[in-house]
Amino acid sequence: MTGHTWLWTPPRATPASVGVGQLLRAYRQAHGLTQQQLADRLGFDQSYVSKVESGRRAIHDISTLRHIARNLSLSPEDVGLAPGAMADRRRDSAPRSPAAEQVAASQRTWRLTRDHLNHHRISLARAAVRLYPETDRLGSGLLARPGWVWDRPVDIDDVALAWRDDVEPPMIRGDEPETAGSRPLLGGGSPQNRYQRYTRAMRDLDRPTLFENRLSFRLLDIGGDGTAAASAGNRPALDFGHTTYFDAVDVCETVAHEAAAAMAGSGLSWPALPFRARIGDPFDFGRRVALPSINTLTIRHDRGGTASFFLHRRSAGSVATAGGVYHVIPAGVFQPSGITSVHHAADFDLWHNIARELSEELLGNPEHDGSSSSPIDYEADEPFQSFEQARRAGSMRVSYFGVGVDALTLFGEILTVVVIDADAFDKMFGGMVQSNTEGSVVTVGPGRLVTEGIPFTHTALRRLVDTEPIAPSAAACLELAWRHRETLLPGLRARMAS
Repeated sequence: MTGHTWLWTPPRATPASVGVGQLLRAYRQAHGLTQQQLADRLGFDQSYVSKVESGRRAIHDISTLRHIARNLSLSPEDVGLAPGAMADRRRDSAPRSPAAEQVAASQRTWRLTRDHLNHHRISLARAAVRLYPETDRLGSGLLARPGWVWDRPVDIDDVALAWRDDVEPPMIRGDEPETAGSRPLLGGGSPQNRYQRYTRAMRDLDRPTLFENRLSFRLLDIGGDGTAAASAGNRPALDFGHTTYFDAVDVCETVAHEAAAAMAGSGLSWPALPFRARIGDPFDFGRRVALPSINTLTIRHDRGGTASFFLHRRSAGSVATAGGVYHVIPAGVFQPSGITSVHHAADFDLWHNIARELSEELLGNPEHDGSSSSPIDYEADEPFQSFEQARRAGSMRVSYFGVGVDALTLFGEILTVVVIDADAFDKMFGGMVQSNTEGSVVTVGPGRLVTEGIPFTHTALRRLVDTEPIAPSAAACLELAWRHRETLLPGLRARMAS
C-alpha cells in the first residue's frame, strides 16, 4: 500500500467498508497490538492502517476485505461481506479427515498467496523484469523486443492488422506439471486431485465480480521495425487469431501466482520458478497464448497550453487481473463485442475497441461484453458517432506507441494514447462517471471534478511512476506520452515541464 495521499478515489457502491477502521482499532486494542504490528500481520504499510482507522482511507476492494478477515480470523459479516462470501470458513470449523484437512490447507495457502499477489503486483512486476536481460526491458515492469515500440507516435489507423485462421494450438496451457504448486487441491477421490485450471480455482475460491470466458483476439506476431514513418511504407503490423479469455488467464495468472509464492518464500529466482522457466522466451507467442490488453492514456488538451490525464484505480474484487493498481483509463482486453462474423468484422479494429472502452469506463455505459446479438454501428450509435465526428474534425487524435509484455503475468500490452481537445472533451465526457464496474476514477483530491484529471506535468508523472502502485503498461504510456509531448500536444506551455 502507498503512504501518499495526493491521489484520491471516490467511494464505490461495493460491499460495506464502513466500520472497518473502527474494527481494526478495536482488534488492535483487544490484542495489545501497535499499528505497526497489525500492519505487519496484514502485509500493509503502517501509514495505510492509520488512514483506515482514522477514516481518511476507505476500503472498497472485496479481496482486501477478505484478506483482513482471513488474516485476523474474523467472520465475513465483521468486515461487511455477505455471510456466504467465505463459506469455506464455516466448513473449516467442522471436524475433518486428514485428507479433507490437507485439501483445506492447500486452498487456504492458495488464497493467501493470491491475496499477496493482488496486494503486491507492482513490486512483483519490478522484481520479475530483472529476471530478463536488460536489453529486453521496457521501463520498470514491461518487456519488449527492439523495434516493438516506435520512435514516434503512429496514427491508430496506420497499424495494420492481419488475421490467421490456421493457427496451431499453444504448447503451454497452464496445466503442466510445473504448475501444480499454483493449483490447489480440489478434494474428492484422491487427496492429490488438483484443480486442472487456475480459472476454475478462481471461480470457486476467489471469484472476481467480472469473470466471464469471452472470445478474444490472440496476438501471434509483431511486424515493423519501429523506426521508419508509416507513410514511407514501414508501418506497425500485428497478426492475430482466436483464443478465449480464460486460455490466457490460465497461463498468465498461474505464472504470476508462482512468482508471488516464490517472493513470499525464498525470493524471486529461476530455480523457484519452474513454470516460468517452462514457458521460456516471453516473446514466443506461438508457444503460449498472448492475449493483449489495449491500454489507452486519455489526455484532455487545452489549446491555452495546459493538459491533464486520467487514471483508474482498479478494484481487485472486481477484475481478474491488474486489480488494486492505478491504471490508465480506458484499458481492456482486445476482443469482439459478440461472437458472430459480423461482430468480428466490425470489432477486429484497435480504435473500435478503444471506443467501446471509453464508452464503458468514462461514461458508465453498459459493457459490450459479447452477449449481444446486435453489432455496434460505430457510425450511427452514440457515443460512437460523436467519437467518429471528433476524430474526423481533428479534435480527437488516437496514436499507437507499440507493444510490450507484462513481466509478472506475461500478458500482452498494446500501448496507445488519445488526445482530446478540451472543448470536445467537455462536450463528449461532461457526464464522466466517478466509478464503474471495474473501479474508480482518480482525482488529485476530494471535492475535485473527475473531468479535471491530473495535471500532465513531469512532476506528477515522476511521482506516479516512482512512488505509486501504477501498472507497468500505464507507466509506459505516461513515459512515452511525455517523451513525445511536443508531437502529441502542440503548444504545451514550458512551465508544464516543471
